[in-house]
Amino acid sequence: MKKIWHTIKKITKMISRIFGYLFLSLIIIVLLAAFVWYPIKVASYTPTPPEHLAQKTTYLESINVENTEKPNVIIILFDDLGYGDLSSYGNKLIKTPAMDSVAKHGVRFTNFYSSSPVCTPSRAGLLTGRLPIRARAGDHVYFPEGHTIGNFRKVRGSANELPKDEILLPEVFKSAGYKTSMLGKWHLGDIDGHLPNDFGFDEYYGVRYSNDMLPLHIYRNATIEEEDKTELVSGSKSHTDEQDPIKITGLDQTQLTEKYTREAVKFINNNKDEPFFLYFSHSFPHVPHYASKEHEGKSAGGLYGDVVEDLDRSVQSVMDALAANGLEENTLVIITSDNGADYNGSSGNLRGRKQESYEGGQRVPLIVQWKNKLPEGLVTDEMAMNIDFFPTLLSLLNIKLPTDRIIDGTNIMPAIEGTGSPNDILYYTSAASGEITGIRNDNYKYHEGGFNAFPLFMGMGAVMKRKPQLNDILLDNESHNLINKYPNEAASLRSLMYKKIDNINSNKRGWIE
Repeated sequence: MKKIWHTIKKITKMISRIFGYLFLSLIIIVLLAAFVWYPIKVASYTPTPPEHLAQKTTYLESINVENTEKPNVIIILFDDLGYGDLSSYGNKLIKTPAMDSVAKHGVRFTNFYSSSPVCTPSRAGLLTGRLPIRARAGDHVYFPEGHTIGNFRKVRGSANELPKDEILLPEVFKSAGYKTSMLGKWHLGDIDGHLPNDFGFDEYYGVRYSNDMLPLHIYRNATIEEEDKTELVSGSKSHTDEQDPIKITGLDQTQLTEKYTREAVKFINNNKDEPFFLYFSHSFPHVPHYASKEHEGKSAGGLYGDVVEDLDRSVQSVMDALAANGLEENTLVIITSDNGADYNGSSGNLRGRKQESYEGGQRVPLIVQWKNKLPEGLVTDEMAMNIDFFPTLLSLLNIKLPTDRIIDGTNIMPAIEGTGSPNDILYYTSAASGEITGIRNDNYKYHEGGFNAFPLFMGMGAVMKRKPQLNDILLDNESHNLINKYPNEAASLRSLMYKKIDNINSNKRGWIE
């Protein structure tokens, strides 16, 4: 009996060893296959095929504004500036007198939203007037060419640059006879054919990505003007001063805001006699934070406050340049942020922050001024989103919208003028996928986004157990779920939301044939 038992144990051990070898071999085969397949997928990646390039060209060539007034337009976009970061929006520590003055002599929105709670998608929405997912820019952010995450995006089939057949605001303005310039952060791709100058900007000066995506070269048009020789001590991003892995040996980020501002003033001075469109896209207050020596240590809001007050000085320089050239009454100035607050920033009394589709992730400041053309000191609670800039600005020039694609934005000039808003609903989007996760009307918000646990530690099961919310957006900061109290309101909003989701899923790029 012992002999039989011993034989069984030997056979079992042998079988176990064989299966162990087979399993190990399988792992090796999978790893080898991935090792071969991954670089092939990366190398074979091609940008999104331009399906509507001919229609785009025809549209731009058809633009004629000979008999139309041509006001200058300046869009000042901050990076990660929160809803509660400006003193005109209630901040008690950070002083922003320049932007407060623009608001005092213009229009300030309290219900304005970015089209995404993260950088790349929001910028795509602002410049195209379309929900970011239509421009293949909805699923988080683009990464520099050759970056590991950028390569991963290519392998999984995501775009890493804005498709060439998207129509951007600068292309429309250029076709209308405007001088066009972009300053600062692009973050919509860095390969030839997909750079700022390829999308209608006559001039470009700035950086192609966020200031934590290194090396951070400063480009003039497509040429490196100032090379960043940053040495990475460990890692490639810095989010805290205590664990800063970045040693700056080249580009001095404390001077970024000032460099951009000098270029803005120069552009205004050089083009005072012709219509211009300036897209001034700041790198701050995105992390890592760097303030100029003039403002460092001056703000009661700490280093973050120093950075924001630096930005406020930049706004003052732009407004001074307009006044010096007699352009105030012929220039529409728009000041906003690409998404909600991140590290050290303030969401005010709103729930959430950057990366989340709670209010703090997508509700951002918006200040608009056009001297003697728009109301002064108006504070409006009308709803609007940055995708509304495209149709609104085209309406100023009496330019018709393109007819070959869905433009999700709406002309909000009535809201800016204080006569009401055409928006009765707005949609919230996921930072990870670009898909719609929420919807609001004047009073209520229905929301299915937001993790109730981080999946890396708790597993996807915890994530999937999150419950839909209905909030009275006027009375609380998304802390009281009213879905059981007002089920009909929730069902109505949910129905509208899924109707929009179905519409997008059936026509991803939003083409009209």
